[in-house]
Amino acid sequence: MCRLLPLKSIALFLGILLSFLSLGGCRKPEPARVILAVDGEMFSDALVIIDGKQAGKLTQTLIKPDGNLYIDGILTAKLPPGHGDIREKDDYQGTIDSLELMAGEHTILLQTEDGKTLQITARIPPGRHLVTYLSNEETLTWNSAKLKAPPGSSVNVRP
Repeated sequence: MCRLLPLKSIALFLGILLSFLSLGGCRKPEPARVILAVDGEMFSDALVIIDGKQAGKLTQTLIKPDGNLYIDGILTAKLPPGHGDIREKDDYQGTIDSLELMAGEHTILLQTEDGKTLQITARIPPGRHLVTYLSNEETLTWNSAKLKAPPGSSVNVRP
């Protein structure tokens, strides 16, 4: 009987441990993944600051009317005449992807080199989120929520 007591205790402990594991007690919470995209010159090369810490910089793409393609200010390619992406005016885009955050309340700040800012406060649930800023309309779209967001403003998003 004395030899069985430790085995029973170990079996009971393992049973309790397995019941916690099956309930998901040790699983990491799913993160929130954010993709930021800017259409237009304003904020197309902005720093991205999340909760006061620099998280990266938007990669700026510029296509000039002559077909020259610049990435972060460096001539990268020349598009052939008549290419569908060539516009009559300079066409700016900016993107950053793979921003992974814990779900919850966060403040995202876009900041240009000349000090223009856009502050976004959001309660971000787990999952994927697409955030788009249209410079010419001064609007921010977070998934399907659309908000007026001129430079210098602070917007609250509840996706």
